[in-house]
Amino acid sequence: MSSAEPPLVRLPAGDPSTGGSHRSGEDPRGPSSPPPHEREKHDRTVAACGPGRFSGVLVLGTGNGALPWLLADRSDDLLAIDPSTTAVALALERLPDAPHVTVTHGDLPDALPRAGGFDLVVVSDVLCRLPVDALRRTIDRLPRLMRPGARVVAVHWDGHAPDLTRTATEAHRALRAGTGLRPAQPAPPASTRGHLLEAFDMR
Repeated sequence: MSSAEPPLVRLPAGDPSTGGSHRSGEDPRGPSSPPPHEREKHDRTVAACGPGRFSGVLVLGTGNGALPWLLADRSDDLLAIDPSTTAVALALERLPDAPHVTVTHGDLPDALPRAGGFDLVVVSDVLCRLPVDALRRTIDRLPRLMRPGARVVAVHWDGHAPDLTRTATEAHRALRAGTGLRPAQPAPPASTRGHLLEAFDMR
């Protein structure tokens, strides 16, 4: 893959009367909201991020855009990356029209930004799919992108599928070992209806 900067999709500025975010009381997951277990995953993942506000948020794995949308109101700057063009398209449909939100399509680790300063990183259902070398290089890059004391939240489906190269437990173990992260306190519930959810803090 080229070493050039990955393509960025900058969302246009939103209505200043709404701050470019979803309206109070509106479910940011949209009219085609996910089933209850997915809602639980999203809500517990966001809760594990801590109270915020966050100056810089990096989301690896946009899914349908629900997680970055739920975090957008609490972020001064948010970058979401996904290797799937379908996932990026879904995220663009759901994310707010806000100049502080950027969606990037690309493979990890090549799509990671060169500069960091993030105080929150959310890793959702991507580490289980990466080839061994890409996993190693992604994990090696993450600490350089985070501020001291940054929070890392990892959530992965704890099942089996042909496109998964490792289990959620194996992915999280590799993340801890390769970054020197320490478990966050208090720890979130580890099991979320088929997903493994863990939160860590940079030393």
